[in-house]
Amino acid sequence: MILYYDVCAFIVLILVVMSCVLKKMFHGRTNGLFYLVLLVMAVATMADFATAYMQNFSEPNETNRSIEYMWHYIYFASHNAILPVYLPFVYSNIGMWHEFEKNKTVRTVWYASLIINIIVLFSNLIYPYVFYVNDRLVYERKSGIAVFYVTAALFMLFEIGVILKHRKIIRRDKLIVMILLFPLAITGIVIQAILPDHLVEMFMVSISILLFSLIIRREEEMLDPITGARKYSAAHDRVRNILATNTHVYILLLKIRNFRNIRMYLGQELFNRFLREQSVRLRSFAVYNSLDEEVYYLEDGLFAYISETTDFERIRKLAIQIKNHFSKTLTVESFSIMVDARICSVRCPDDIDNYNTLYTFCSTFDQILPDNHEMMNYADYVDDREFKIKSELDDIIDRALKYRSFKIFYQPIYSIVEKRFVSAEAFIRLRDEIYGMISPAMFIKAAEISGAIHAIGDFVLEDVCRFISENDFNRLGLECIEVNMSTSQCIEMNLVDKIAALIDKYQLSPSKLNLEITESAVDFDPDVVDQNISRLHEMGIHFALDDYGTGYSNVKRVTTLPVDIVKLDKSFVDGIDDPQMWIMVQGTIRMLKEMGKKVLVEGVEEEKVVEKFTDLGADYIQGCEYLQGYYFCRPLPERDFLEFMNWQTSGTI
Repeated sequence: MILYYDVCAFIVLILVVMSCVLKKMFHGRTNGLFYLVLLVMAVATMADFATAYMQNFSEPNETNRSIEYMWHYIYFASHNAILPVYLPFVYSNIGMWHEFEKNKTVRTVWYASLIINIIVLFSNLIYPYVFYVNDRLVYERKSGIAVFYVTAALFMLFEIGVILKHRKIIRRDKLIVMILLFPLAITGIVIQAILPDHLVEMFMVSISILLFSLIIRREEEMLDPITGARKYSAAHDRVRNILATNTHVYILLLKIRNFRNIRMYLGQELFNRFLREQSVRLRSFAVYNSLDEEVYYLEDGLFAYISETTDFERIRKLAIQIKNHFSKTLTVESFSIMVDARICSVRCPDDIDNYNTLYTFCSTFDQILPDNHEMMNYADYVDDREFKIKSELDDIIDRALKYRSFKIFYQPIYSIVEKRFVSAEAFIRLRDEIYGMISPAMFIKAAEISGAIHAIGDFVLEDVCRFISENDFNRLGLECIEVNMSTSQCIEMNLVDKIAALIDKYQLSPSKLNLEITESAVDFDPDVVDQNISRLHEMGIHFALDDYGTGYSNVKRVTTLPVDIVKLDKSFVDGIDDPQMWIMVQGTIRMLKEMGKKVLVEGVEEEKVVEKFTDLGADYIQGCEYLQGYYFCRPLPERDFLEFMNWQTSGTI
C-alpha cells in the first residue's frame, strides 16, 4: 500500500501529459513551463516511489544503500524545485511574465530559495543533518530538513501573494485552482507526517495539477478550430490584462485584405485549409525570430502577434519575413493565389492605452493607414490629424453624444413647379472639441460598426422634431423636413413607437416628417423594414428612397414600398452630358413618374444642370419635381438656415 499513492500520482501525471499532447499544446512559453512543472513532479514522484521501494523490498547492503541515497537526493532536488518552477508558470499564465523577468524582488526570492535548498542538500553529503539512511536501509529525517519546510512555506506565501495581487486580472476558476495547489500540498505533507506509510503528498499535488489542466487550460476552447491559432476571445483577455497591468508589448497585425475574394475563389473548404496553412507558417516565423509568442486569429483575415519583447529589430525582421512570404504567389492544391496583405505594429500602452481605441485600430488599420505593403508603425502616423481622428472615432463619438457636439444642418430643396424652396434635408455634423469639424463620411460608418448609430439617430430625430415645433413652417414656406434613416434604425423593433412618442411630445403633424431610406436598408431585413415603413406611413409620415441608382435599383422594392419620392443619385447628374446617359436619365424619370412617384435630383451644382432638368418640365410623365444641391445652397446651421429661408420668402430664385 505504501507505493499505491505514488503509482496513482504517476498515472495522473501521464494522463495530464496525454491530454496536453492531444490538445496540441506544443507552442508558447506557458505551455513549455507547464510541461516543466509536470516533468519536475514526475521525477519527484518516481524518486519517492524508488526510495519507498528500496526501503521495503531491497536487501540491506552497501550498494543498495548508495542507490537509495541517490534516489533521496533526486527526490529532494526535484521536490524542492516544484514551487520555484511553478512560480514562473504562474506569471506566464496570468500574462505577467515581464514582472517575473524584471522585478528584482521576485528574482531575489526565486534565486534565494533555489540556492538555499541546493546548499543545504549538498551539505548533507558532508554532514547528514537533513536525512540519513542507515545500514538497514531505514530512512531517518534529521533536524536540518526543517530548512526545506521553512523555505517551502515562505515560497508558498510569496506565490499566494503574487496570485492575490493580480486577482483582478485572473478568471475566478483559474484563481481558485491556482491557489488550491497549496492547501492540497500542505494536506499531503501533514498526512504523510502523521502516517509515514501513506506517501500521499505527490498524489495530492498531482490532483491539483489535474484540476488545473481540466478547469483552466481548456486549450481547445482558446483555439480557433479552423486556423489552429488562438481565438479573438483569448486575444481579448490578453490585451485586457496587458492594459490593466501596464505591460509593455508589441502587437504585430497582419490583415489579408482580399480574404473574401480568396474564399469565393477557393470555396469554403480549401479556404479553411489556406487559413490553417498560413497560421502554421506565421507561427514558424515567430519561432525562427526567437519570439516565443502565440498567433491569434481575430476573424475576417486578421492575424496578430502579441509579444513582450522590447527588441523592435526582431519585430521588424518578423514583419519582413511575413511581407516576403505574402508577396509571392501562394498555392492551395492546383489554385494559385495572390494575397493583398497589410502589416502594422503598435506598442501598448506606449502608443495606445485604451482598449476601445486599440480594438478600433486593429479592425480598421488597413483602411485608415496609407496603402503600403511595407510594415507600418502606429508611431509614425500618430501626429497625423486624419489618422488620429480615424483611430479615435469611437471615443470621439462617445464624447460627442455625452457633450452634445453633434449639430443639425439643413439644406433647402427647390421645387421646379412652385419655383421656390418647399422643404429641406437634415444633415448631421460633428464639431469635436479637439479635432474640430469631422466629416460624416468618417464617423457614420464607425458609428454603424460600434452601434452608436442608434443614439445618433435618436438625437437627429429628436432635434429635427424640436426644430419643426419651434418654427412657423407656413411662414417659412416649408412643407416638411427630410431625415436620413440608417440601416440600423430601419430594423429597430421599437422604431414606430419611438417616432410616435416624439410626434406626440412636440405636437407635430406627421406630414412634417419625410424619412429617407436607402435600397441597402430596405434589403437588409425586408420583413422588419416593410413593417416599420408601412406603420409609419399609415400614421401620415412620408418616405423618400435615397441614392436611387447607386445599388442594383430593385424596381420591385420601389413599387411595393409606400415611397412618395425617389431621389436620383448625383451619378445621374454627372453623366448628363453623355447623350446615352441622358437618354437613360429621362427614361428613369419617366418610369418613376408612371409609377406615381415624385422625383428629386441630388447633387445639382451648376446652372446648366438646373436648366436641363427644368426644361424637362414637371408634368405627369417626364419631368422631375425637385432639385437639391450646392447650386442652390450648402447645408447650413439652424440659425443660418432660418435667416436664409426668411430672406427667400421675400422673393424667388
